[in-house]
Amino acid sequence: MTAPYDAPEVEKKGFSMRHLILAAALGAALMVPAAAAQADVTVSFTDRLEAKMDRINAIDGRREEAFREFRTEGTRGGLPPNARLNASLFAGTEWANERLFPDIKDYNVPALFQAMMERGIKAADPDFDGTVTVKIKKLQIEAFSLAGLRGRNTQAAGDVTVLDADGNMVAQHYIWASIVPAYTASRSYTGPDYAYRKAATTTRVGPIAAEFTQKALGKLYPDYDAPGLVIVDR
Repeated sequence: MTAPYDAPEVEKKGFSMRHLILAAALGAALMVPAAAAQADVTVSFTDRLEAKMDRINAIDGRREEAFREFRTEGTRGGLPPNARLNASLFAGTEWANERLFPDIKDYNVPALFQAMMERGIKAADPDFDGTVTVKIKKLQIEAFSLAGLRGRNTQAAGDVTVLDADGNMVAQHYIWASIVPAYTASRSYTGPDYAYRKAATTTRVGPIAAEFTQKALGKLYPDYDAPGLVIVDR
């Protein structure tokens, strides 16, 4: 009968060490917390608004470019030479659109609504793994540079629908919002709300997007203090 094989001491230690390393690696992997699920937010508009979206984006984008340079609402060709003085006056403020889109190339109106909703959901419900759809049915801005969007008052309205991970609808709300801003005396605002100059409330999409998403998030998460519009001005 062949004698039982007795592995050399070095081989025994090597075998044991390999298993210990594998066990430790597996244990470490199990201990790493899973990343929080990201909210899947989709934004759409009525056919009438969608047909105008290229022009809306172009107009709002040009004003955004001018604002980042001059910190004054307007377009480059329509601002006085001394407008650039505002750049130093408000140097410490974290402006809403730049908080959400550090690179202006990423900025557009649908993405603005989407980013505000995603940021709020991530803060209010980090483990949310469903889908939120936003359908903007009305978008009216008092002095917007496009006749089809101008109206007596700045306002927005639409449906916000929440689906769970299996695609089942768990909530749906009709949201209507107008401009009811908070104000700050600080010229170096870095708080949680979305900072705009006062003139933007009648000429830009951002302020009403902030008001609309604040109301929408308030409906979805009543205990969450959702960020809204704050006016930073002289």
